[in-house]
Amino acid sequence: MKKRFAILASIACVVALFLAAGLYAGTSCPDVIEMENQEAFDGHRMPVVAFDHGTHYKADGYGIGCGECHHDENGEPLAELKEGDEAQGCFECHNGTGPGTPKDFMGPPPDAEALNSYYTAIHVNCVGCHKQQGGPVACNQCHVKPE
Repeated sequence: MKKRFAILASIACVVALFLAAGLYAGTSCPDVIEMENQEAFDGHRMPVVAFDHGTHYKADGYGIGCGECHHDENGEPLAELKEGDEAQGCFECHNGTGPGTPKDFMGPPPDAEALNSYYTAIHVNCVGCHKQQGGPVACNQCHVKPE
């Protein structure tokens, strides 16, 4: 009887650990996100951006709300989104593939079809905010060559 209880207790502990790890993994916000997307591009022409996510969203950084970047299907900010909530990546909706060019996001606002492109959508979001907030807008300021 004691042996059976010990085995069941051990199994319960292992299951609890896996559940806890799974819950924690789904609620963490990474501090740095490598913006490499093999689904969208065969290869990157520029160095991959190491996006400092932590500095952007944390209160002791820029304090940008999650909804400023993450939005719904109509482009409206997800204002209720907060750290720990599950958020989709850009490519889940902006899943058009292939390389774009800076003219796709540096000129007039692109149309809905152009925003289907991951390349265009991510650049419109980042560069647009950087222009408003005084952040970097030159390609090599975010696409930094490794040393």
